[in-house]
Amino acid sequence: MVTSDKQFDSQFDKVANLTRYPWIGSGYASAPKRVLIMGHSHYTIDGNTKEFCQEEYDRCISDKEYTRGIIGCEIGSPGSWPFHKYLEKTFLDEANMNVEAFWNKVASYNFIQEPMKSIHEEPSHADYETAWKCFADVVQIIKPDICIFVGLKYDNGMNALDEMGVKYSIQTLNEKISNSSPKRGELQFADGYKLPFYMIHHTSMGYSPQLWHDFLNKEIPEVVSFLDK
Repeated sequence: MVTSDKQFDSQFDKVANLTRYPWIGSGYASAPKRVLIMGHSHYTIDGNTKEFCQEEYDRCISDKEYTRGIIGCEIGSPGSWPFHKYLEKTFLDEANMNVEAFWNKVASYNFIQEPMKSIHEEPSHADYETAWKCFADVVQIIKPDICIFVGLKYDNGMNALDEMGVKYSIQTLNEKISNSSPKRGELQFADGYKLPFYMIHHTSMGYSPQLWHDFLNKEIPEVVSFLDK
């Protein structure tokens, strides 16, 4: 069974408001390109009824391995969730999809720390502010070379970075893919570390893996090539 690298866990424990450990692929730390892929939220609902499930919510809040468990399950049963299935198709050749190798190369976690209680619930502005503070601390620990946010709403609450001394820039690109425009930006930390990032259309809503593959391959070809090796 594939499991997450735990070498950073003692540092994650010091990050305020970080509820769940990020997934860290076994090859991430030594990768020539450290890639962080961000999901948006966890939804604590019953898989059959799609209604709120208190037991799932409690587990999501209390189990720091929750996100890792979901990704581990995905590796064992590829394509179980639309988020993972279409993400994998964005980066991997469908004729030879090595899902395990892909997840072993990347780091990943869900941005919003408060679990959503319904598929229609939206995070509050305060949720986004907390998430950005957590994110700034996490990336200072694992130092990715590039971050890909799956979804286009993450720039809500970026002002929380001001009080951490993190400078940021973000722009909406002048092109349409899956009826939405990608965003590109960069974070600049006081110690000189810089993190470029992209925000793309969410994989679970009218998403075209091929179109977004073509976009990312145009923007960051060396990253796309590395992930598909």
